[in-house]
Amino acid sequence: MSSFLHSIRWRIQAWHGAILFVAIAAFCVTAYHFAWDHQLRRVDRELQESEHLLIRTLMDAAKPEKDAGPMRPEELAGHLLAGTITLPPDVIARFADSSYFSIRDGDGRILLQSANAPADLVPLPVPANGFNEATRAAGLRRESLRSSARGFSSIIGRDITRERDEMRRFAWLLAASGLGVWLLGLLGGWWLAGRAIQPIAAISHAATRIAEGNLAERIDTSGTDSELDQLSLVLNQTFERLHTAFERQRQFTADASHELRTPVTILLAETQRILKRDRKPEEYRDALATCQATAERMRRLIESLLLLARQEATSPSDAQVCSDRNTLVHQPCDLADVLRDTAGQLQPLADARGITLETHLQPAPCLADSSMLSILAANIVGNAIQHQNPDSTGGTVHITTGYDDGQVFFSVSDPGPGISAEDLPHIFERFYRADKARAGSSGHTGLGLAIARIIAENHGGSIKAVSSLGQGATFTVSLPSPPAT
Repeated sequence: MSSFLHSIRWRIQAWHGAILFVAIAAFCVTAYHFAWDHQLRRVDRELQESEHLLIRTLMDAAKPEKDAGPMRPEELAGHLLAGTITLPPDVIARFADSSYFSIRDGDGRILLQSANAPADLVPLPVPANGFNEATRAAGLRRESLRSSARGFSSIIGRDITRERDEMRRFAWLLAASGLGVWLLGLLGGWWLAGRAIQPIAAISHAATRIAEGNLAERIDTSGTDSELDQLSLVLNQTFERLHTAFERQRQFTADASHELRTPVTILLAETQRILKRDRKPEEYRDALATCQATAERMRRLIESLLLLARQEATSPSDAQVCSDRNTLVHQPCDLADVLRDTAGQLQPLADARGITLETHLQPAPCLADSSMLSILAANIVGNAIQHQNPDSTGGTVHITTGYDDGQVFFSVSDPGPGISAEDLPHIFERFYRADKARAGSSGHTGLGLAIARIIAENHGGSIKAVSSLGQGATFTVSLPSPPAT
């Protein structure tokens, strides 16, 4: 119950209900007051009409002659005191039910009064000059009062019990209608609040299932393009990146385990074989040499895995799931110098295979981590040297640097066996080997090109390969040129 009362839906509903109640109550009170004012104005008009009818009738009845001039109030009061004025039956009938009248002089003496007039009538005080008039409520009565300085006052009133009963019924009708509208508004608000926070529930359920291990779960974004739908889209993109990162990590672990399983198996098998019985010194040396070569392969594989893991930790594609992106040191350097040093380091390997390294190095300044660029260049050039046709010797590897279309680049072309169209899209994947020549017997880890690709991407550049079977391969690395100073 406590969690329900603290839910967003309940809070929205509570605020909606309170605001709706205040609005409906204000409307009902305002409508009641307008209706009551309308009733009172109607009663006041009726009282004024009755007053005019009474005064006109009295004036007409008191005139001795038909064409006589206006009668003074004193004369009218004298006629009333003398009792010489008789009201017509229709006027008497008008004041026989709920309406009444009372006409008095300045001393409060009753000059003329209807039979149903209340006993507690209080006239207005006589003014010093001019006249006074007022309209007032006296309990269940409404009265119109006049008083003049000549000592003449009148009270015209009527019972308003019927109007009050009507207003009481109207008040109950307003209350019932307002309550119905409020309850309907609460139901509609509850439904709308549920619709509004439905994406939140979907987000919560999807996040729960993802936390339980279902990384392929996504939030349904087929909504109305509201802010929550946009949030769901952003979260789906984040979940997709997390899923990709976890899948890459899982694949990485599986590939590394697979690659390490073979050398470990070789080590165990060789040591078990050599320990079964005493061996000659030459056999021990051969077994140790095999173990050493296998250990060297494991060392190269582990170093490549660590390097790849460090580079992936600073990859722009992992910016949302990794916080350590400042491991690269970008300093001014020249690709020509990097490739020149790389060619010098790999020259012995090229000489051993009878391969010529031909360089065409034009200045190619950039802002980069020169140590990482050296690894990138060594992997590309080393790949070109090692992957030659097995049935041929010699050949030339062309190394070129330069500037083109706002970017610096270097390319490495080899006269090797080339790469098939089926293999070309996958050569930058980890542990991918296009053929036996690529796998070779030299202990290739299958990570060199993957490391080269991620180093290029971490520097804001790209790497691409162009090749076909029997035509060799050309690898081109492009990097952003430094801004002009």
